Amino acid sequence: MPIVFPFDPNIARASTIPARLYHDPVYLELEMERVFAHTWQLVGRVDQVAEHGQFFTADVGPNSLVVLRDGETLRAFYNVCLHRAGPVASGCGKRNTLQCRYHGWTYALDGTLQRTPGMEGTTQFRPEEMRLIPIAITTWGPLVFVNLDGKAPPLMEVLEDLPARVAPFQCERMRYVTSRHWDIECNWKVYVDNYLEGYHVPVVHPGLNKELDMDRYRVEPHRWYSIQHAPLRPVHGGHTERRYDPATTDTPEAVYAWLFPNTMLNVYLGQMQTNVVIPMGPDRCRVVFDWYAIDPPANAADDPTWVKLMAFSAEVQDEDIAICEVVQRNLRSRVYDRGRYSAEHETGVHHFHSLLHEAMT
Repeated sequence: MPIVFPFDPNIARASTIPARLYHDPVYLELEMERVFAHTWQLVGRVDQVAEHGQFFTADVGPNSLVVLRDGETLRAFYNVCLHRAGPVASGCGKRNTLQCRYHGWTYALDGTLQRTPGMEGTTQFRPEEMRLIPIAITTWGPLVFVNLDGKAPPLMEVLEDLPARVAPFQCERMRYVTSRHWDIECNWKVYVDNYLEGYHVPVVHPGLNKELDMDRYRVEPHRWYSIQHAPLRPVHGGHTERRYDPATTDTPEAVYAWLFPNTMLNVYLGQMQTNVVIPMGPDRCRVVFDWYAIDPPANAADDPTWVKLMAFSAEVQDEDIAICEVVQRNLRSRVYDRGRYSAEHETGVHHFHSLLHEAMT
């Protein structure tokens, strides 16, 4: 299978990427190495590692990781013991050391090897030369990001002016509210394609279409991210049932930001929702939603405003899942290979495909 696919940077002339790239397992393996192993990945929250010894585990493609707090320092390591590749951590918790769950080798929180039971008779074995392999880690507001590529540019360089653009929403002050995830029978790129355009909103999301002024909807591509600007419709007369009232906020616009390749930040009305799309196979993905707010309720499940908010989010998500799963099946049709972009409505999708093409070639 050719790795290189034809791509035209002129959206007016361009065709979409080949259908086979959405279901070929070999291509997914290449994406894991060429895309996911070289980009900043959102893996967790600062509050999960707020205290010394707190840790959580995460995956970036086939790579298991552990993120932890060592005093004032936030660290990330491959979750791989250097003896026989056992895991040094599982789930989340709080410990003063990391111990392999296979043979008991023990590491300090800075990654140095401290204890190696049963290795006394092994010659030319130098524990001081064996330490957990570190991974680049950083934070933005309540979010924790890692990057497996030791030569990757800093996250703030990749984000460019995005933090400043969403500064009116005070995202960096927000605290975690709740989580939910969906397992979807589609390739991860199908879900990202769908997220990056509002073209489908009037047809697929009638409820959301009532909230957003789609005539003023626009996409703003940057080097490694894009922003979809979606102004809220004004409420006229107070007779129409609305989930969001732009009169209740100084920032009456929803901002949908996407960071290549698989992270979304949906910011509006004093709250933020992060979506991370995790490939689970060539035709499966998991989408993890985390909600944040400046003044979160003690229990979102009992708060009427948040119950309403999350119910509407689930409604939109169910609509997206239904269409994405149908598209995934149709991408295997013998009559379909490549489509065309809407030059007016699908600049975000075209931008995503340009970055994918760049990374893969």
